[in-house]
Amino acid sequence: MRVLLASVAFLMGLSLGLGAKEVFVVGVDAAFPPFTWVEGGEYRGFDVEAIKAIAELQGFKVEFRDLPWAGIITALAQGKIDIIASGLTVTCERAQVVDFSLPYWEVDQAILVRKDSDLNAITAFFRSVVGAQAGTSAYAWIEENLVAKGVEIQLRAYETYDMAVRDLEIGRIAVVLCDTDTALGFVEAGRNVKIVGIVKTGEQYAYAVTKGDPYGLLPRLNEGLRKLYELGIWAELMAKYFPGRPAEPVPLPFKDPCR
Repeated sequence: MRVLLASVAFLMGLSLGLGAKEVFVVGVDAAFPPFTWVEGGEYRGFDVEAIKAIAELQGFKVEFRDLPWAGIITALAQGKIDIIASGLTVTCERAQVVDFSLPYWEVDQAILVRKDSDLNAITAFFRSVVGAQAGTSAYAWIEENLVAKGVEIQLRAYETYDMAVRDLEIGRIAVVLCDTDTALGFVEAGRNVKIVGIVKTGEQYAYAVTKGDPYGLLPRLNEGLRKLYELGIWAELMAKYFPGRPAEPVPLPFKDPCR
């Protein structure tokens, strides 16, 4: 009888998910304000607060790990982290190795130059030294649309966008291409840069989990996004990190990146 009861308890534990992993490691780029950064030893930012709120609503816990952006997808694929929540763009290439939640943000690419530069949206990519963070959709766009097509530029990869902007400010490079909200963040922070043009890419941010979603996180992340909007938490986060911008309903309609 004891053996039978033990077996029933074991099977009930499986069906209820008892013993399942409920503390998940979230990979972030800790130098990507206003979405993710570290201040005073604490992880902060829009994505940090959003994923923590989702975790609380959905009954799991998260801890954060700062990783080089160029290797963050590999870290997720290898199981070193469980979620990426740090302004990650949905791309066809990434969708082959990770699974995405429904999207929650849309961006284009902004062309940044120094404030005293005469470059504009047309001349910025003519025989210029252009910087972008390695592993980003901006870096991939430059490779695919400029370098591969023979445009005369020099492309430099950076570990973080802050490093790229520092080189831009001191004249080591002439242009930085980055997500629009990232660019606005540098401008609003008083950095010696300005936006001279926008490359319309219509990209979407989403959370990413290990391919196959072994912990069943996607339904919880998607439902968590809906709850954040319904409960007004999303609007509070928008007002805190993006004042003056309306809180659009989330999740957003999904755009197939492979089309």
